[in-house]
Amino acid sequence: MDSKERVIATIECTGPDKLPYLPVFDVRRFMQDRPDDVPRIWELIRSSRPDIEILENNAPPGSEPTSSYRAMAVDGVDQWGTLWKSAYASTHPLADNGFDLDSYRFPDPRADGIFKVAEEMIAANQGKYLLAQVWWTIFERMHLLRGFQNALIDYLQFPKKFKRLQKMVFDYAMALLDYWLDSEVDGIYFSDDWGDNKDLLIDPSVWRRLWKPLYRELFGRVRDAGKHVWIHSCGNVMKIVPDLVEIGLDVLNPIQPRAMDVEQLAKDFGGKLCFYGGIDCQHTLPHGTPDDVRKEVKYFIDTLGRFNGGYIGGVSHTIISDVPMENIEALYEAFEEYS
Repeated sequence: MDSKERVIATIECTGPDKLPYLPVFDVRRFMQDRPDDVPRIWELIRSSRPDIEILENNAPPGSEPTSSYRAMAVDGVDQWGTLWKSAYASTHPLADNGFDLDSYRFPDPRADGIFKVAEEMIAANQGKYLLAQVWWTIFERMHLLRGFQNALIDYLQFPKKFKRLQKMVFDYAMALLDYWLDSEVDGIYFSDDWGDNKDLLIDPSVWRRLWKPLYRELFGRVRDAGKHVWIHSCGNVMKIVPDLVEIGLDVLNPIQPRAMDVEQLAKDFGGKLCFYGGIDCQHTLPHGTPDDVRKEVKYFIDTLGRFNGGYIGGVSHTIISDVPMENIEALYEAFEEYS
């Protein structure tokens, strides 16, 4: 099998020849904190020959043609007017301006050049499974614009403005799909974090009423184009996984073991859903031993990957500079050994 065939067989549970895996790093954080380790990280990324290439609009200029990096530590103002400092949003344009939607200037999803890096990466990665991001899809973009607390309660305090902003952000996501679904990509990667370490952020009935219809439309459009639907949603989202599967989800990430019941996920959705991620970034990778890392990799492959596929190896979020190099090496060695 080539890379694309392998990933498709894994997602669709039709029997891949080996396990695809894609740990994701915040390489720029390593460049700041542990620059001497960066060459070894790039060596591990390249030598693993990733089967998946993650594409984004507005990727940082000069991005290398590999998706195992994250530009999370870049400071500056993004196209939405949000100021980022050390991977965190420090301003919220529609909170700072009093929720004045009329004066706020939305970015143009069709602006010249925003897909330039993506087009270069597509050309450089033929034969791989190409996964296009529509990142910070709806809720996350809204809380970046309004602030987290405001985004949770705006539907009660400012229902008309809430619906208007929600529609504007949704329309932006749909416009990105116009481009991606007409390209060579194989899947679309949405992201909205709906959980914390214990539970869903909002009542499931509220999520189903206010948000599920929008995801249904987004997912449906992707599936109608014959491509896979992926979503990154941090935390314990167990209560809405059945809804996501119902409306067309193919791949769930990041599978955080300190928030999710991994064995219950396997019991309920094994063979119906592909899982991506899992290896614990909160404890095992930063604080465990190399042997702990190897055991956890084997556990996830045995638990989630036993459905004639159904598991893409990865971590429970992003590998940052608190993870010892020996554990990073053990992670790659274990994925190779047990795949």
